[in-house]
Amino acid sequence: MELSIPAGAPLERHMRFTVPAADVEAHYRESLRQKAKHARLPGFRPGKVPLPVVERQFGRDALLEAFDELINEHYAKALSSNALRPVARPDVNVEQGAPGQDFVFTAVVEVYPEFTPQVPAVTLTRKVVAISDADVGRTLTVMRQQRQTYRPVERAAEAGDRVVIDFQGKIDGEAFAGGTMDDYPVLVGAGRLLPEMEQALTGMAAGEEKQVAVPFPADYPAAELAGKTADFLVRVKEVAAPELPALDSEFARSLGIEDGSVETLQAEVRANLEREAQRISRQQIKAQLMAAVLEANTVELPKALLHNEEERAKQGREGELSAEQRAEAEKRVRLGLVLSEIARQQQLRAPTAKIEQALLEMAEQYEDPREFMSWYRKDRERMETLESIVLEDMVVDWLLERVTVVEQKVEFQDLIAGRGAGEDQNQ
Repeated sequence: MELSIPAGAPLERHMRFTVPAADVEAHYRESLRQKAKHARLPGFRPGKVPLPVVERQFGRDALLEAFDELINEHYAKALSSNALRPVARPDVNVEQGAPGQDFVFTAVVEVYPEFTPQVPAVTLTRKVVAISDADVGRTLTVMRQQRQTYRPVERAAEAGDRVVIDFQGKIDGEAFAGGTMDDYPVLVGAGRLLPEMEQALTGMAAGEEKQVAVPFPADYPAAELAGKTADFLVRVKEVAAPELPALDSEFARSLGIEDGSVETLQAEVRANLEREAQRISRQQIKAQLMAAVLEANTVELPKALLHNEEERAKQGREGELSAEQRAEAEKRVRLGLVLSEIARQQQLRAPTAKIEQALLEMAEQYEDPREFMSWYRKDRERMETLESIVLEDMVVDWLLERVTVVEQKVEFQDLIAGRGAGEDQNQ
């Protein structure tokens, strides 16, 4: 076997194989014998067809099968003896192949780069949070707001109120499609109506009506209205103020707290916030680490991997990728190569217990965790993806043990906003 590396393509390996005619003949004859065992031809019992008859009938197929076997056999040996790790299937070309001749073929394959991953010499910041009573209280308020009701009030509408209105719109004195509506509910200040309409509702009480001029933007989705001004007669039929449910046992039970204990609910909220804080903190320090790893490692990228990543990035898009999108694709491929090489050289393996734990954590988000886990395990590709996620986390942990990490105490609100302690919270 002749092995060469072309100039300008350091990850390509060009291999040329010459298989002696005697080996070709041996594989060919064995293929014929296998076909003779199962051949069914008129006038002959199964397995009793003479070899010359089998050869006349199936000779070409047997020769092609012999070539395939020889290609697979010699290519596999070449990979093993030269310690080559192919990225994708080889491009095989037969130069010479006929009965009684040496079999000559070439194989061109791209291999993974050989390199030693560099651990970045950096100091990373891990944000740590102590969940406060105020954090728990804010979260419970949001949960109550998600279940709020509205109570009719005898006053002018304010931001946050729900108003029920009738409106009739005209352009140049003519009604237009979609310009008239009865009993239309609007949350004042939610931004679901054009600004002039929303502004007009603030300060109106039930029973009042107002004439409002509303200009449609030039880029308004309905082309027939874009850039025009409509005159609306708006009549308020009801003003209702938001009313939060009481933080009591009934509310706790509605959230799955069987004994209705508000203290238990608060404890669960605190535990959830602590898990969320840990998740976000981990996500943020991982982002710092990955950026440092990219900066510390320059790797030759296999064209096949880069092509596949760019094709994935194109999914759902029209046209070619921008230069920025291509650069991001290159970063993802380079980072994947570095992390994979660390796992390979450090002999890191994702333990079954960790994979199962990751699956359990995913399943807990569903109503029937066992059913979800059973469904998930049935798909090998899904399980392989999960295994790769677990392995990546192990590589991240391995790297974090080898860089300097300092802790920074921050408030939960600053953590989820991506801010550090001492930063201007108005930024």
